Amino acid sequence: MFNHTQLPLRRFRSYFPVVTGILLIQTLLFLMMTISGGSMNVETLIRFGALESHLLQSGEWWRLITPIFLHIGWMHFLLNSFALYLFGPQLEWLFGKFYFAVFYLTTGIVANLATVWINLSAISAGASGAIYGLFGVYAYLFLFRKGSIDPETGKGLMVLLGINIIIGFLDPRTNFVAHIGGLIAGLLLAGPLLRLKRG
Repeated sequence: MFNHTQLPLRRFRSYFPVVTGILLIQTLLFLMMTISGGSMNVETLIRFGALESHLLQSGEWWRLITPIFLHIGWMHFLLNSFALYLFGPQLEWLFGKFYFAVFYLTTGIVANLATVWINLSAISAGASGAIYGLFGVYAYLFLFRKGSIDPETGKGLMVLLGINIIIGFLDPRTNFVAHIGGLIAGLLLAGPLLRLKRG
């Protein structure tokens, strides 16, 4: 049994979105990095868990997860946060909280694995792989679930995706491999997770 004073807290837990939680976590970590030496400082990034292949191979497996919540510089942080805020809530509603969280983390991890597999030696961090995973879901809905997304909206999203892929390919600062890894993971996971959610 619980008394009436517990009801507001239970209701808050029930409605608190995963997307909001992710945004709060990455904002807190970004501020902590900024205070602790700067989010563009290599030592700070390593200390907070950025992806570095040698450290990962030495057993620091959590570096496949922590980089999803870290960002390098204000622009990187703001763009990824805005993209998550814009595209995440609809998919959280579609998948449900649990499956959305699983999807977001999995696509981010796949993006980091792709980075290591291609043997990129640079320090890597950011939610971009998971964000492209979200794009992968929209692409899946547009291409394989006709009628589940407005055609004009779907076309607009595909154009936006194409533009981002081109920009990422041309910009040497961008981890293009992570973007493509997250996108492919999103495309492949969307169908099975939707079936699990409905089943």
